[in-house]
Amino acid sequence: MESWLAQHFFNSAFVYGGSLLVASPIIIHLINRMRYRRVQFAAMEFLLASQKRNQRRVLIEQLILLLLRILIVLAIVALIARLILDPSQLSVFRGAKAHHFVLLDDSGSMQDRDTAKNVTAFESAMDVVRKVVAEGARRPNSQKLTLLTLSDPEQPLFSQQTINDAFLSDLETKLEGLECSHQSLNLANGLTAALKSLADEKAAVKHLHVVSDFRLRDWQDERAIASLVKQLDSAGVTVNFIKTVGERHRNLAVTGLSGELHVAAAGVPVRLTVKVTNYGEKVEEDVSLAVIQDGQKLPLSIKFDKIEAGLEVQREFDITFDSPKKHTIEVGLVGDPLNEDNVRYLALDVSDVNRVLIIDGDPSAEEAGFLVDALAADPELTGYSPLIEPVDFLRRRPLDEFQSIFMLNVSQLPPDALAPLEQYVSNGGGLAWFLGDVVQPDYYNEHLYKEGKGIFPARLSPTPDELTPPLSDNPGPDLQFGSFSAFSVFEGQENPYIDATRVYKYFPVADDWDLDDQVRKDGVTTVATLRNKQPLIFVHEHGKGRIISCLTSCGPSWNNWAVYASYVVMQLELQKYIARTDRMLERRLVGQPIREVIDPAEFTETVEIRSPDPSGERITRMTASRELSSRSEGSDGENPAPENDEPVRLVSTFRETGAPGIYKIKLLDQNQVPLERWIAYNVPVEESELELAATEQIRKQVGEVRVSIQEPGNFQWIAGRDAGQEIRETLLMLLVILLAAEQLMAYKCSYHSSPA
Repeated sequence: MESWLAQHFFNSAFVYGGSLLVASPIIIHLINRMRYRRVQFAAMEFLLASQKRNQRRVLIEQLILLLLRILIVLAIVALIARLILDPSQLSVFRGAKAHHFVLLDDSGSMQDRDTAKNVTAFESAMDVVRKVVAEGARRPNSQKLTLLTLSDPEQPLFSQQTINDAFLSDLETKLEGLECSHQSLNLANGLTAALKSLADEKAAVKHLHVVSDFRLRDWQDERAIASLVKQLDSAGVTVNFIKTVGERHRNLAVTGLSGELHVAAAGVPVRLTVKVTNYGEKVEEDVSLAVIQDGQKLPLSIKFDKIEAGLEVQREFDITFDSPKKHTIEVGLVGDPLNEDNVRYLALDVSDVNRVLIIDGDPSAEEAGFLVDALAADPELTGYSPLIEPVDFLRRRPLDEFQSIFMLNVSQLPPDALAPLEQYVSNGGGLAWFLGDVVQPDYYNEHLYKEGKGIFPARLSPTPDELTPPLSDNPGPDLQFGSFSAFSVFEGQENPYIDATRVYKYFPVADDWDLDDQVRKDGVTTVATLRNKQPLIFVHEHGKGRIISCLTSCGPSWNNWAVYASYVVMQLELQKYIARTDRMLERRLVGQPIREVIDPAEFTETVEIRSPDPSGERITRMTASRELSSRSEGSDGENPAPENDEPVRLVSTFRETGAPGIYKIKLLDQNQVPLERWIAYNVPVEESELELAATEQIRKQVGEVRVSIQEPGNFQWIAGRDAGQEIRETLLMLLVILLAAEQLMAYKCSYHSSPA
């Protein structure tokens, strides 16, 4: 009841006292109705008889008079308490003690700039906060304010601060240093924090002001928001949505930058792909992108004649790196209302060469020679350095130095050679199988297939088989390729390479091995089959590594692939597919923390992080501390208990990753030798969508809950100077009418002697 009165009256405190005054006309009426001692005499009997005949009419007139006097009292109380019929027109600052909870949206889309006013949505939002506090300061020490940002709703900038002139000064200092984030944030998280804080608040009036741009993507079937708003309303909180953007602006965004980073080698062109999306409502023409490598702009321009509204386009381009080290790539376009999504960053580690290990089961290594010619006929153009070795090499040398391993016509592997190969693939290494006449199917089935858990994809038939020669002159191709990137050279109905390629011999799969990938559901995909519908090439994953398996030979002993130019392209594409990716430099979205776990036996406890800054780079040095877990804590949860069976680990967490760019983390080993890794941080693409949610859509989303929605530039809800003006005039007119009616009715009900 108290909350309802506070929402409908400027001076709600007068309502209680004024309501008691309603009893005064009732008491007077009852006093007049008091009976006195009866004295019977003839004249009075005559009067009583006359009164009985007119008793009902007199009672009705007296009740009407009583009602008029009650309404007069209520009208006077409503005038003094300043009644407001529409609470949305009521000022949020009144005499009652109130708590104003301001949730400030600082997601990436709030950096959208109104070019006409040269102000961002976030700057407009901060201006709303200033106006709210300035109005509260006009009634010093009567209001409280809590201010938090959507990027960190658990840590308010101000918590239940009393609003006065001193606080107004502190607020201005805080807002001057406040920057909008680049993150994609969830409004439900902020509403949850507000509900947690306001549910048990004892203030007479509780307001939640959500200051945001209210983009459409946040209000499409967002049931969590509607549920939280309903809970806030049930807790007696007045919810107030304040918009900061009036219209949708045009926006182009660089939404993707990727490429063949895992096979980048010095002096070899690297193919990159950039994607640009038009999030506006109109066609964008003559769009140009600049490419910056290691801080230097390249004489390379990427142009799009036009980009249709709502569409994404992409373009490939090549970059050559002259040295084997870490490099940075930055692709950007000309500024628009939302500048922050116009740039995409990429970091890559360029090798001197990409080493490939070829294990050939044939001592003559004849077929391996065809593969070497395909991968490294000119190493300066391909960047690969193949090494042909026998099976024994697998147990003599570490395998992590190789990008991938090719197994050609290998009969079997000793246990101490199979174990490191399996570990290599599990850790992210690539593996390719090609079969031949020395392969032992029983060994493959038992030790490599392992009932679908090994590094070979299928169970083999006991003996190889020959593909039956075609009976007609136009039998069609021996090979049928599925949708697979490495076979793009064979795509097209009139591609001569398909018809020319012949397979003479192959290993069939076992008769009881199901050919349907959808039925098996073992993660093995058939990407090429023969004319007789038998599978020929599979791809699958083992741990972090990729494996491709071909049931025929790599050289010309069982097929004629190696004699055609398409063989070179296919082997290069196969190598790109299986090449290990665990050495690619990491890519993340802004806001994700950097957590370094350090082995103190190997590295020192000092962690240095270089983060992007408008002036260059900002250096932060931190000291890693011992990681505490539930198992390493004492019974009181405070004093760590030693764990002899667990290695000690040091952990350092860096959370200031709000700016896009390249972050460089440097560690020092015990010999003071630095180890540096780079992470590319980019803005989330969803923040580039600037379509606005209409007021009607927001109301529909929150349902039947009463919510005030303020349009951009409307600040009447803060001051409320004109709120209730119309109802006051109506009350005054009504009071005059009631007074006149009361006088007429009182005159009619009273006794008046006739003139002489």
